[in-house]
Amino acid sequence: MNKLSVQQFEHPGYLEIVCSGDHVPEDWEELVELTYQECRRTGKKRVLVDGLSLNSGMDNMTRYRTGLLVAEKFGPEYKIASLSPREHINFFWETVAHNRGAKVRTASDRDTLVTWLSEDE
Repeated sequence: MNKLSVQQFEHPGYLEIVCSGDHVPEDWEELVELTYQECRRTGKKRVLVDGLSLNSGMDNMTRYRTGLLVAEKFGPEYKIASLSPREHINFFWETVAHNRGAKVRTASDRDTLVTWLSEDE
């Protein structure tokens, strides 16, 4: 089992977090906190989380908890996009976060998400 690896890239309009390897639920709690701190440090309010290189998807309890944490930390002031393989997407974390006021989107197409991140409200 390869531990979750995280790389960060700062683009002009958004912060990109690239995740790869294996993960456990606690990794996602740490990632949400790390991402929030990086947003505060950089002043970015838009984030693309790239999970295309993860070895597996999240279980539904992890999706639920991640959706709660994203909504609590980021609220409606931030836009959070999750890039995932099509087979890992079920929109559950997105629904949980959205129902609590967060601006989130999940897709398997990077260009779609980057376009969404760049749109003004």
